Amino acid sequence: MKLTPFHDRTARLNRRQMWFNWDEHVVPDAYDDLAAELRATRERVSMGDMSPLSKYEVRGPDAPGFIDRLVTRDTSTFEVGQVMYTPWTDENGKVVGDGLVFRVDANAFRISADPQLLWFGRLANGLDVTITDLSHGYGLLAIQGPASREVMDALTGETWEDLSFSRIRTTTVAGAELTVARQGFTGELGYEMWVPAAAGVAVWDAVATAGLPFGIEPVGEHAIDVARVEAGLLIVGADYTGAGPDRPGSTIDMDDAHRASPFELNLDTFVDLGMDFVGRDALREEQASGGPGRRLAGLVLDHGRVLDLHAGSPLLSIPDRVWWYPLTLTIDDRPVGRATSVTWAPTVGRLIGFGHLDPDLAAVGTEIGVRWTLHAGDDVVAARVVDLPFLELRRSL
Repeated sequence: MKLTPFHDRTARLNRRQMWFNWDEHVVPDAYDDLAAELRATRERVSMGDMSPLSKYEVRGPDAPGFIDRLVTRDTSTFEVGQVMYTPWTDENGKVVGDGLVFRVDANAFRISADPQLLWFGRLANGLDVTITDLSHGYGLLAIQGPASREVMDALTGETWEDLSFSRIRTTTVAGAELTVARQGFTGELGYEMWVPAAAGVAVWDAVATAGLPFGIEPVGEHAIDVARVEAGLLIVGADYTGAGPDRPGSTIDMDDAHRASPFELNLDTFVDLGMDFVGRDALREEQASGGPGRRLAGLVLDHGRVLDLHAGSPLLSIPDRVWWYPLTLTIDDRPVGRATSVTWAPTVGRLIGFGHLDPDLAAVGTEIGVRWTLHAGDDVVAARVVDLPFLELRRSL
């Protein structure tokens, strides 16, 4: 396992010495207390090490054409300085991966996502582009929370109020030039900084110092994972199986039955069937044949029933982190779908997750069962379909 550019600082702060294996790296899972770290993100400001995300640069005369071939979105208005969240699909219309695409120049883009080098290389065949893996050259530091803008102002001596959501700009911190995107995986106002690896410790220290008056705290992977579920955001591996040839960044077993189209994952907003991307024809056929065979929905589970099932058991009553493996959804003992990313959500005080269901069952208010196999028995826990996300998103305000 590799260490991130911020490890010298995160290791000192990780009082519980709880670590999470993320792709080739280890990052703190929880520095001290999950609820406190999540609360800092929701109420003040936090700083999190997201460095294990793979990072790529696509550069060359055909780079815009490569992006057109890759992403499912309309790129005709994709400007320099803009960030685009997008999925990308294979020839069968199944999602290979999703991530952020940054346009840094007319013929240069950066991408952060799960490992995708083999897939990108396949799509670049015949194009005049160079794809460079920047994953180990940069750390990724996320500053998230209501006070994140004030921290950025104090950190740089600049005003960040004019940087709109999904836009980027460069700045200098601790003598290092950084690319900063107004983005984040928590649903809160926030910024993600691409930090040259050699400057990792110096930039971490500068952010921590600038954030001190605002109550900034380091946040581990566990709290970030819970925050993204509360915000209704998916990850490859836990919520769908990537359809591409690359190894997954997660350590869980992948199941081809969990491959999904963007429409099955409620990513309709990010698909333009008028564009000529890989997988477009298959997605057109899916729509023409009546639409996706399943839909993503929010689930709220009866956590009281879960506590009853575990009464007197030495096992934890609720998973001690986001449960990435699928649980079977049922109606009258008949399997009708699966639940993913089930977790206790401290911000909303509920046991939540994502449901992958027949479209008719994905309507808000549908009562459904979750086969609770996280203990010695095989009982069913009641759940109800709700709207996503589970809380108000403030990242674009």
